Amino acid sequence: MKRSIRVILACLVILSAQAGASNGPQYAGYGAEAMGMGGAAIANPTDALAAVNNPAGMGAVGSRVDGSLTATAGQLRSDVHGTKSEDDVLVFLPGFGVNYQYRDDVTLGLSVSGYGAGIDYGNPIPAFGTSDVKSELAQILVAPTATYEFAPGHYLGLSVKLGYESLMLHGFENFGATNDKDHAWGVGVGVGYLGTIAEGLRLGLTYSSPVWFQKLDAHEDIIPDGRLNIPQQAGLGLAYDLGDWTFAFDYLWIDWSSQKTLSNSLTEGGAPGRGDGPGFGWRDQNVFRFGVNYKYSDRLQLRTGVSLANHQVPDREATLIAVAPCNQPKSAHLGLTYKISDELEVTGAYMYDFRHITKGKGASEGVEAGGELHMLTVGVGYKF
Repeated sequence: MKRSIRVILACLVILSAQAGASNGPQYAGYGAEAMGMGGAAIANPTDALAAVNNPAGMGAVGSRVDGSLTATAGQLRSDVHGTKSEDDVLVFLPGFGVNYQYRDDVTLGLSVSGYGAGIDYGNPIPAFGTSDVKSELAQILVAPTATYEFAPGHYLGLSVKLGYESLMLHGFENFGATNDKDHAWGVGVGVGYLGTIAEGLRLGLTYSSPVWFQKLDAHEDIIPDGRLNIPQQAGLGLAYDLGDWTFAFDYLWIDWSSQKTLSNSLTEGGAPGRGDGPGFGWRDQNVFRFGVNYKYSDRLQLRTGVSLANHQVPDREATLIAVAPCNQPKSAHLGLTYKISDELEVTGAYMYDFRHITKGKGASEGVEAGGELHMLTVGVGYKF
């Protein structure tokens, strides 16, 4: 059984590696319908991946199974002190969820989500090392989730987040990297509330602890304390139903600054691998998501949305953005769902990450990196 779990996770890591994402290594939306609405889903759950956005949302979606596949394509470019590199991205990220209405007031479910970032330039960057530059971070979260409806239309949810991550760094000999690949297991929790607070108006609140991962032994001489955790985050959502229209809004805070590997400055002062050693220099993000869904007919729904956030990489910390291209904090979304039968529906979504170029200043003078990405998601949902 343990071997089977490792094989499944390895396959998910292979699929999700080398992706560029919107908010750090996180995507702007999880769940095919949420992706089409700019990711706005904290108060507007629609499928069995709802726990990724708000664990309490699983209480409102009933018994169902959902699967999705997101294709990411685009071009990422960098210029590090005159060494120009580029990578044409084409990667796939799966998503899966299942939920069961155990009792009228209790649901039990499981959501699987992925995070990732990386590049493969195919050439060395002298400022980093002597071999071809390649980075690959993949993180998979499996979240068993339970909800309880403590009053009509009011849900509490709890998720246990079981994590697996894989990190590969190649071409960073100048920083002490050994061109190895390592993996680690992690755990965290998520809690949430979803409730109807007025006619047609829903409120969602959610909090996720950090996902604390084991030490990456192969990288303990380069990343602070040898650990790369997923940071804590908290969000608030509102959704309003008006006839055939649904309007949704999310605010999400991502606490990048609490994790040393992500928040320590490149010029922190300590030796690589120490708690006060150099890191990526990221700051916290405030993410605002807006989405609209229109029920065109009993079978067809149309939707759109936007996701807007501050860039988590200050210009003075741009040096390592060339190898961690999480550089597109603003995106536009479109989507639709077609109901084939009372049980079966198919969803499509498209996201465009607006082109963003980071130009280094101060200690990062002479470094530029950025690009643009397109994402296409196809999802299938089955109610039972």
